[in-house]
Parts: sequence; structure tokens; C-alpha cells
Amino acid sequence: MLLIARYILAFIAAFSSGVVIAGGVFSFIAIIGVVPRMAQRTSTEKNIVTYENAIILGGILGSLTMVFDFKIPLGIISVIPSFGIGVFVGAIAVSIAEVLDVVPVFMRRASLKKGLELFVWAIALGKTTGALLYFIFPYFS
Repeated sequence: MLLIARYILAFIAAFSSGVVIAGGVFSFIAIIGVVPRMAQRTSTEKNIVTYENAIILGGILGSLTMVFDFKIPLGIISVIPSFGIGVFVGAIAVSIAEVLDVVPVFMRRASLKKGLELFVWAIALGKTTGALLYFIFPYFS
């Protein structure tokens, strides 16, 4: 009986921690305004609810994959969702950089007058290459 109580308490603590962390992540995404900004840039404001539902579903499915270790054998097709994940992570990174004004501070401190476009392309290509290596070749994970 004592062992069952321990498992129940551990489950409650783990579930509560997950709820708090997920709430923090989703509120952070809402505060930096990734979804409305992307919808505005792509002229798809009417689909904001769909975007938000997709983010929530992705969070739930991502959490389930962490709890239950299962794999979906998609093979090379897994590049498509991996691309979507990369775009989303990149959008969050750019939103954080925009909120914190990282790029102007970096440009000023590094004394860069030219080459910002090359700098951004280098970061994008590096992230793309890393993501492709990670998801295509199993020994990278």
C-alpha cells in the first residue's frame, strides 16, 4: 500500500511539474507574439486559431513522445516535419532576438558595417545542416 502511495505522489508531482513548465512555455510563446507576427507577415490572419491549435497539439504530442518512448518509422519523409520544427524554433529564436534587440547590439559591438545578410544566411544554413544530419542519420541523436 505504501508503494502505491509513493507512485501516486510521484505521478502527481511529475504531472504538476509538466503542467507548470508547459504553461510557462506556451505563455512565453504568446508573450513574444510569434503566431500573430507570422500570420501578419504571411497575410493569413484568419488562420491564427488553427496555428495556435497546431502549437498546442504539437506540445501535447511532443510531451507524449517524451513519456512514452515510441518511434514513427517515416524514413526520409521525416524531413518534412523536421523542417516545420526547424522553422518554428527559428521563428522563436528570431522573435527573442527581436524582442531583446540582439542584432543591433551585436552589429554595433562587432563593428560590422556590411555582411549582415551573409551572417543571417550562415546561421540559417548551419541550423538546416545540423537539423538534417540529426534527423536523417540515426547515430547523430
